[in-house]
Amino acid sequence: MLVGLLGLMVWLALSEPSAAVNLDANKAKATPTYQTQVTTPKAKPKTFELTFEDELPNPMVEQQRPKIAPVYNYEDRHVLALIIDDVGYDMHALERLLALPFTITVSVLPDAPYAEEAARMAHQHGVKVMLHMPMQTSNPKYKHKMEQFYLHTNMSQAQFTKVFEDALAKVPYAEGVNNHMGSMLTSDAKSMQWLMALCEKHRLFFVDSRTSSKSVAADYANRANIDWNSRDIFLDHSVEPAKLKHAWESAMDCVQRNDHCVMLAHPHKETIQFLEQQTSGFGTQNFVAITQALKS
Repeated sequence: MLVGLLGLMVWLALSEPSAAVNLDANKAKATPTYQTQVTTPKAKPKTFELTFEDELPNPMVEQQRPKIAPVYNYEDRHVLALIIDDVGYDMHALERLLALPFTITVSVLPDAPYAEEAARMAHQHGVKVMLHMPMQTSNPKYKHKMEQFYLHTNMSQAQFTKVFEDALAKVPYAEGVNNHMGSMLTSDAKSMQWLMALCEKHRLFFVDSRTSSKSVAADYANRANIDWNSRDIFLDHSVEPAKLKHAWESAMDCVQRNDHCVMLAHPHKETIQFLEQQTSGFGTQNFVAITQALKS
């Protein structure tokens, strides 16, 4: 009997692990398991925004691109030629003028400190350049201001020629001439005959600034068979806002009445500011270089 009891105990000891395994297996079948999947956010790839700055328009480069002057038919388009006189003293003012969104012509004083630099800059912008030739005035207020490049009625023809050609050499790319002051000289037949002969020699056109009602410049330009025209409007005889506006309106009337109108202005800060603000009512395509508003 004792032997039988010991045998039973041994059997039970050997059978427990197997039962435990079976119990665990049954629990595994009865209880479902859930596997939690933890997703780590993927790192965003590095990106580069290509702006191609070399291809973006540079404002200064845009200003330096030559303005292409279209050819107009005067029969169906009335045009305005704007000449800026007294150029060569203020380069910043010239930069603002060259940045205007319409065609201008610049006339450079030969004795100005930046005459050559101003002429070259204007030419690089595709703007026509003229020699603003100082000439003798009948106004005693300005007689003492006449310097080496002024043409006088008491000069010999040789002196007259030398002063003119020295002045012309100071203004590269000049294609034409207009008078600075000159109320006395432009009224002198002999002087105008000499001047137009020099314009013909150097293949220059002439624009009479009409500083005197007695001027004979246009008459002698026509006789010399050179291209010419005369000033119609002074924009800034006064820089008061009301007078600038009145002169501008006169220019608009001039353009409507005629095929072309010639207006003179100066690089005063008030004038430049006015021009920057007053062009919206007049098509920029109606502005032309002076070479497109000449008579022959």
